[in-house]
Parts: sequence; C-alpha cells; structure tokens
Amino acid sequence: MIKKPEDFIVEELPLYEPTGTGTHTFFAIRKRNLSTLETINRIAQDLQVHTQKFGYAGLKDKKAVTTQVLSVEGVLPERILKIEQPDIEVLWAEQHPHKLRIGHLRGNRFEITVHDVPHDTLPCVKAVMDRLATEGVPNRFGAQRFGNKNDSHLIGKALVKADWDAVLRYMLTDDALQVDDVARRMQRELTKRSPQKVVMCIPHRLRKLFLSAYQASLFNCVLEKRFPYLGKLLEGDIAVKHDNGAPFLVADATVEQPRADAFEISPSGPIFGYKMRLPTGDALALETSLLADEEVRFEAFRKVVGIRLPGTRRPFRMPMQLHEVSETVNSAGVRLSFTLPAGGYATVVLEEVMSNIQVL
Repeated sequence: MIKKPEDFIVEELPLYEPTGTGTHTFFAIRKRNLSTLETINRIAQDLQVHTQKFGYAGLKDKKAVTTQVLSVEGVLPERILKIEQPDIEVLWAEQHPHKLRIGHLRGNRFEITVHDVPHDTLPCVKAVMDRLATEGVPNRFGAQRFGNKNDSHLIGKALVKADWDAVLRYMLTDDALQVDDVARRMQRELTKRSPQKVVMCIPHRLRKLFLSAYQASLFNCVLEKRFPYLGKLLEGDIAVKHDNGAPFLVADATVEQPRADAFEISPSGPIFGYKMRLPTGDALALETSLLADEEVRFEAFRKVVGIRLPGTRRPFRMPMQLHEVSETVNSAGVRLSFTLPAGGYATVVLEEVMSNIQVL
C-alpha cells in the first residue's frame, strides 16, 4: 500500500512563530525514514547536548518524509544551521523564549500515495473521503502510538500496576539486548539493584511514552464500544467543543444532539488521569467497567514512576479538511491530500478508506 517514505508526506502546521529572541532555538527540519526521537538523538549527539534540552510539538511517522519544528535550549541558530546529517535537512532556525511543548501545533497536512488500488475504485475512495470530511474521522490512536513491537501500552500498563517484573520481561528480550542501550543498562543494573529501581533507569521521556500509550489504548477501547455512533450523545457524556476544545457535561442529550449533528461538538472518551473530568450515567459506567476489567484503580494514575498523569478528554471523532483525491499517473493507485488537527492520525483515515473499498 505505502511502498516508500515519499508516499507518506507530512507537513506540521505550527501553532505560532518564534519571536527571534530568547534562550531556546526553534528550527524546522525535513526528515526521511526517521522517527522524531531518533532524529533528536542524532542531532543531540552532533551538538553534544542532552536530549532533555529538546522540545517537539508532536511525534511524526518514521516511514515518511516529514517536516516539523523542534526546539533546543542554549544552542544558537548558527550552530543548528550547520548540522549535516543523513536524511535530515535543517530548513530554518530562530530563537524563542520558551521550549516547544507537545500539542503546540495547529495540525498536520498529509499527501499520501496509496499503491495497488485499481483506478475503478476511485469513485468509492472519493465517496469515503467526502463522508469522513462531513461526518468526521474516528479519533482513535494509530498503531504507531504503540511502538514497533506493539507493546508500549503493555509496558505502560505494567508501570501503572507497579508490576516491575512484567516491565522487565517486555523490555529485556534477546532482540532488545542486542541493539537497545537502555535494555543493556537495565540488564547490568539488575545484578545489583531491585527490579523497581532498575525500572527507574528507563529515561523519563520513554517512561512517559509508555504511560501515554496505555492511556491511548484505554481510550481506543472506549471508542470501539461507542463505534460507529461516534457523534451520538448520551446523557452524562462530557462533550467537547471543536472550536476551542472546551469540555462540558451533557445534561440533556436531546437538546445538545443538533449541535453534534452540525459537528460543533462531539462526545469524548477518557485519557485517564487524576484531573480528568468524569462523565455520569451510562458513559461513566462504561469507563469504570473498563478499568475494572483491567484491574486498575482510577487513583493509580495520580503518579506513576515519578510521572504525574493529569489526564484529559479526547473527542471520539475529529474534523478533516479534504484537499484532493486523485489517481496516480504512472501506477495503479490514488493520492490523498488532507489536513487533520493536532493529535489526529492519517493512518486511521487510510484504515477507514481501505476497509470501505475492495482492493482487487
């Protein structure tokens, strides 16, 4: 379907521009076939700066050509512009007073080429994309959120449950010990420290990533239980306004449903955390039953391995701005161009398209 990185082009849309002064430097990069964290590690080694000095607005796909903005503290733009790394191109660099934080982006624009799709399915593809642009895209987290081995959420769950032995089983596999510096360090420490203290050897950023993956997995579970009626409100739902992200309790679903039908609001699911706003009624019962099945207490999300998880609400569907659907020139396939808001996954759009057409 996606044969090479150039088939998946992503352009990050910044939330704001750097001011030109400050102790941090914002810089735009174009990377090919590299994850965001791999890119930061390479640049950090080049600059001899710790990775904690870097900031980013969102993690971008690895098998892709992506443009995004990063920040680094204490490095002047002149040094950034001299970076020469394979598959990394620095486009510009300017100073700013603050670190770039996760979520500080308007969205992402995608240009995706899907191969081996017969041209006679183009009308069907257009129909699916038009429907998604009108009704919204399921706002589930894509598979890449759960890591290359699809176990990041399982490690996160083990962290939440303080099951240190399970964390070690997932991380200290034979394959990991051959290539992963973190795993090798944990293996060495295991000979002289307790499993709990060894787990704390996992870098803060990676621990946070595992926990976020578990939160994402739980959200996906709730979304699937509400699918395909992702725009249908229940009394007691926490709805989210799409124009500003503000959540509110749905006291009367009949009154609020016309706003959902107009795509002004959508029901939301849980990103579990100690500050997360709880729904009532059937919506609350669904979320609490999921935690019961997981054998996880709501209070467990207050602080995990030194990381606080405040939590939030995430709408079950997201708006999509559709730019173009066209057929490719030299091979059987289609080209899709669209924009998603921050936190949206283009892979979910592709899944929706492919599940609604028959590929011969």
